[in-house]
Amino acid sequence: MAGENTVVPETRKLKRPVEEIRAELLADTDVKEQARMLQIPVEAYVEKILDYAQHPQKQMPLEITLDHELKAKDPKAATVEEIQGHLDKLISGEVIISRAQQRDGFSADKGDERYKAALASDAVLTGAPESRGAPTPPSGPKKG
Repeated sequence: MAGENTVVPETRKLKRPVEEIRAELLADTDVKEQARMLQIPVEAYVEKILDYAQHPQKQMPLEITLDHELKAKDPKAATVEEIQGHLDKLISGEVIISRAQQRDGFSADKGDERYKAALASDAVLTGAPESRGAPTPPSGPKKG
C-alpha cells in the first residue's frame, strides 16, 4: 500500500518533438560548456533539461553536503568556515575589492570619492591610481 497517495506529475506536451529538441540541445555549444562545468556527460545534462521542461512543477533536488565530505570530493571547494573568514576579511578591509570592478567609465574623475564611500573610509588606498600622482622617472647614472 506504500505510495498510494503519491501524486504523479503530469507530463507537459512540448511544442516540438522531444527528439528534435534533444538533437538541438546536444549540438548546442552552451549546453556542452554547462555540462563540462557541472562535470556531467552532455547526454545526461540534456536528459535533465528535457525532464524539467516536461515536468515544470517538479522540484529540483537540494543536496546538502557536509564540509568534510565536500573536501573529500573536491579539495579546492571552500568550506563554510573558509567562506565566513573571507567575508570577514572583506568587511574588515583586509581583502580589498578591486577598484576595476567599481569603475563604470562615467565617473573616472570621482574614483577616490566612490571608493571611500564604498568602504566608509577617508583613507586613500596606498598605490591607488589617484594617489600616486605623476610617475617619477627612473633614476639612472648621472651624466656629467
